[in-house]
Amino acid sequence: MRPVAIRTARLVLDEPTLADADRVAEYCRDPLFERYLTTPWPYSRADAEAFLGVFVPESWASGTERTWAIRRAPGGELLGVIGVREPRHEIGYWMGAAHRGAGLMTEAAVAVADWALAGGVRGATTLFWRAVEGNVASARVARAAGFRRIEPADPTVPARDGDALPAWHAVRTVPADPRAFESWTDILGPG
Repeated sequence: MRPVAIRTARLVLDEPTLADADRVAEYCRDPLFERYLTTPWPYSRADAEAFLGVFVPESWASGTERTWAIRRAPGGELLGVIGVREPRHEIGYWMGAAHRGAGLMTEAAVAVADWALAGGVRGATTLFWRAVEGNVASARVARAAGFRRIEPADPTVPARDGDALPAWHAVRTVPADPRAFESWTDILGPG
């Protein structure tokens, strides 16, 4: 599969490239990444180069993961990254600290979910989301993007060291589940 660009009112989602390596390395050194993500820690420029130069293009080519850079304009500064992993059609994302709080990740998540569920990901009728318990910012994005919180049999996410961490899980369907927003009340409050 070839990379696909997605545009929203404020964003361009396109393929991240080696030119983004410094920004990826900088953002992925955020202490929140150590706590909530499974990216290597400590994160180095070599990790960014492997991600951008090998993982991203190979994953697009094989269809195992579609990964987008989040930018305000074509060729612009990298703000964050969003992707959909197979085989479960699982969405994941992160945003550089300087760009959080403006609704950009929600805008990107809605666009990617809409694209995937409208046929961009063959056979996808449901997208899954999960995050380490306590990652309230990610949960707020999932709620705003129409994901409904669920309680799976195994409510964990793999940790960097191979262990499992308690996690929150959610799904997004077409049409969107009308109970999606309220499903988050016990974690995020009434809204």
